[in-house]
Amino acid sequence: MLPIPSRGQLEALLEKEGAQAVSNVWKKREEAIKLSNEDPLNYGFELESWKNARESLEVVDSLIVSGGNRSGKTEGAAKFVVEAAMNNPGAEIVCFAQDATASVRTQQRAIYRYLPPEFKQKTKSSVAYLNYSQQNGFTGDQFILPNGSAIYFHMYSQFQANRGKFEGLELGSLNPKVTNIGLWLDEYLDDGDLVKTMVFRLVTRDAKMIISATPVKGYTPFIGSYLKNAETVKTRPAPLLNGEEVPLIQRNHEQNLDIVYFHSDQNPFGGYDRIAKELKGKPRDFILTRAYGIPVKSMTTLFPLFNTAVHVTKERVNVSNQKQWTCYQVVDPAGRRNYVSIWAAVNEKGHVHVFREWPDMGTYGPWAESGDPKWKHGPASDKIGHTVQGYVNLFREIEEEHNVDPYERIGDSRYFARENADNSDLFEEFANKGMYFVPSDGREIEIGVNALDEWFWYNANNPVDASNRPIITIDESCGNLIHALINWGHEGKKDEALKDFVDALRYLRLHNGGDGPDHVNSRSMETTRTGKGGY
Repeated sequence: MLPIPSRGQLEALLEKEGAQAVSNVWKKREEAIKLSNEDPLNYGFELESWKNARESLEVVDSLIVSGGNRSGKTEGAAKFVVEAAMNNPGAEIVCFAQDATASVRTQQRAIYRYLPPEFKQKTKSSVAYLNYSQQNGFTGDQFILPNGSAIYFHMYSQFQANRGKFEGLELGSLNPKVTNIGLWLDEYLDDGDLVKTMVFRLVTRDAKMIISATPVKGYTPFIGSYLKNAETVKTRPAPLLNGEEVPLIQRNHEQNLDIVYFHSDQNPFGGYDRIAKELKGKPRDFILTRAYGIPVKSMTTLFPLFNTAVHVTKERVNVSNQKQWTCYQVVDPAGRRNYVSIWAAVNEKGHVHVFREWPDMGTYGPWAESGDPKWKHGPASDKIGHTVQGYVNLFREIEEEHNVDPYERIGDSRYFARENADNSDLFEEFANKGMYFVPSDGREIEIGVNALDEWFWYNANNPVDASNRPIITIDESCGNLIHALINWGHEGKKDEALKDFVDALRYLRLHNGGDGPDHVNSRSMETTRTGKGGY
């Protein structure tokens, strides 16, 4: 931050202005370093990533800071909070941490570090109260400044145990002089219920929220909901990725929220040289997360290899050529919801491309939405009321749109085989309408999940090319399938709403005795004849 002058610069200064000038340069630099340690709020060094965060906070209501290792996200958030408390009279600011240890050792310690020196002594008056120890943090997990501003520290478990405790708060300041911050959530890993509650504590005083996160284990469904529709508005080259442009700022216009990425190499105090050494030769996704704070997967997903940058394509693949592609349809029906269907094609090299889904996200919205406290079915699942003939007409229409004729149709073996009142089942009902389905493989879910990993696999250490590519790709229009693969995880019934589209892909993967769908051309079923005698 304050480079030492070179020997040549010092010699030139000595010759031109004398020894005192050289001494003054040294004293000025040492004084700046001393002040930055004693009073970092007023004299500390401002990181480039903090400037990006400040710019965002000027124009949006909420800010997510996603940081690489040792990128300075906690320091930056703490400085912003203290600035707001010092300059906005009567402000009320709430800071949440994962547990008591994280609150005292990380969040409270950072806040204390940015208090001006005159407030680092025990203070008690008719308005102000502040008492801090490194071991226990602030007495009562709170403090009040002479201007009436108060900062309160809580844990996420306190909200879960007693939500009523946080009703009636009015966060922020009525008369802000600087950015009006009212809430800081550090390492928030829950489902968003707290945010949905606390956001109404921010509106009265038009205060802002900061969420700081380290995406080492991936992002939560709640954070993922903000990332999904975010537009990248600022990038910079990533030194550890051969100069590849990576995001600095993304904006979710619908939520009036920015995601600012704190890159490790932007913090000269974080030991970046060691970080770079440790990351040498690591996979691209690992580097994106560790060095640039960019989450590449959901932290709950059962498909850690699934990567939208690799498995999802914007390029339209023409699967109508039956010599090159063999088309399949998979249907997973339900009684209370719409049927789920995907269409995929396989070529002679065994590469699978999913090119269509129904109901598609673009037309019908999400199949599953993050709820409280679990996923819930979204608008795409709302039953339209198609009869079997209605589904036949719908499926034919979609296939005409893509100019394909499925070689085989796969139906969920259990649901399709259920007997109706007239003793028929769905296999028979569809067959009577001229559409023939074969039963899906009925093996356990875990077998299908592990088999899908084989389709998703590629060598993440090397560039994706013709020789290093996954078996499967998915058209970007299949938003509900993609969303399910990203978020379906370990939570059992809590994840149930996400499961339907995964089931459809799982049935495709386990088709043909577990080998997956075959490519079939016009000669595949012909008898082979030899030109010589014999049996």
